[in-house]
Amino acid sequence: MNASNDLTPSRETRKVQLTGGSTYTISLPKQWAIEHGIEAGRQLHIYANSDGSLTIRANSSQETETTAARIAVDGYAEDDLRRAVQALYGVGLDEFTLTTGDTLSTAQRRAATRAATKLIGPEALEETETSIVFKNMISTSDESVRQSVLQLEYVTEWMHRNAVLALVNADTNRAERVVERDEEADRLFGLVNRCFQKSLTTLQEIEQLNLDRSTVFSYYTTARQLERVADHAEKIATTALRVEDPSSVDGVDELVSLANQSREIVIDAASVLLDGGSIEQAYTAFHARDELLEAVEPLDRRFHNDSSSDTYLLALVLDSVRRTAEYGGNIAEAMIQASVRSDNSS
Repeated sequence: MNASNDLTPSRETRKVQLTGGSTYTISLPKQWAIEHGIEAGRQLHIYANSDGSLTIRANSSQETETTAARIAVDGYAEDDLRRAVQALYGVGLDEFTLTTGDTLSTAQRRAATRAATKLIGPEALEETETSIVFKNMISTSDESVRQSVLQLEYVTEWMHRNAVLALVNADTNRAERVVERDEEADRLFGLVNRCFQKSLTTLQEIEQLNLDRSTVFSYYTTARQLERVADHAEKIATTALRVEDPSSVDGVDELVSLANQSREIVIDAASVLLDGGSIEQAYTAFHARDELLEAVEPLDRRFHNDSSSDTYLLALVLDSVRRTAEYGGNIAEAMIQASVRSDNSS
């Protein structure tokens, strides 16, 4: 129940009464009614949530909510403008305007509009000498959280697998293709993050997504970890471009094996949410993570005892392998927690 504008939700107890022999009634908190202009005869909107709770609103979630903003960007550097566009999109705004008292420079316009092109949905619809208006062109009903996470998993797996192949085969062309796809992973995560952020504040978003908040959170958590794995895949590919002869390094075969295992941990953990896998798969991935982290240590020591430049670079790759396994473990842990929440609420 929306009791006030305070960030700390208030809790009040009401006794259910039976009126007319068939109708259950409860009284509303007086302060809440006053704050929202509730009078006798006023219609309220009641929503039954999947966790068994009820939400009461003075206005319908079908009514258009304010999803626009106008911010002054006087003195913003190009990086500041890029971050501003990302942040305004990320919090779920459907329209936002960047404005300044002075004329926006060509470099500033380019920075802002390029930032928008790296996101899914926003486009620059109107430009004047002192402002740029961006509007999200994709409605929530078209934004499939599940499909976006599935696509992100595919991109991440492809990047990681090909980054490892590029490393072991000294394949610069393959490595460059991996680096190029990192932007795609960022775009997909940005869309999932946007939907998640909106779901925290608007019932309308939850209704349009046709998912409960717990499920949206699981998709967000999985996407967050997948995006981090993609970042490390890019790092492996970038490192592969610097390695001269990986076959000359003692332990490279072990490294490749561990890298492939780390990727499987991520895939197995994510399959619980994305492919209908059993919770036992999450536990299996969790234990595999622990075993891999133990196996990494002796190889890490061997790499650090060798002073060659290629060995140093492969040690960096090994760190990315370790991180990949940890991110897979994070997904597995999130799936286990979601299972516990589901069992307790049923």
